[in-house]
Amino acid sequence: MSNVAYKSNLEPKRIHTEQTEEQKQILVKRKRVTTGEKIIVAIAIVVVAVIAFQIIRVQASIYDVNQSVETTESKLSDQEKNNADLKVQANDLGRYERILQKAKEKGLKLDGDNVKVVDGK
Repeated sequence: MSNVAYKSNLEPKRIHTEQTEEQKQILVKRKRVTTGEKIIVAIAIVVVAVIAFQIIRVQASIYDVNQSVETTESKLSDQEKNNADLKVQANDLGRYERILQKAKEKGLKLDGDNVKVVDGK
């Protein structure tokens, strides 16, 4: 029995050494890069460079559009503020008391029989 156990210990070592020799031989055979592989790698690098350039160009155009949108929104908010100020001013100038005061300054008189009501809309 000791002889069988001894043989089983030796067999895995032989198989292991044979596998490493085969692996070394495969690695030794593959040393050169072929011309076709070089062309494929060069084409892949060019394609990646072109795609990267396109991505950067699109991002730059998106940035420009975002800047113009922000500028337009800023102008819009300024114009809305200006419109609100003008509405307040128009309401202030259109008060009945102010119109009556200006009319009296110009020499006009309020005659109740001669007043016509006009809808303001």
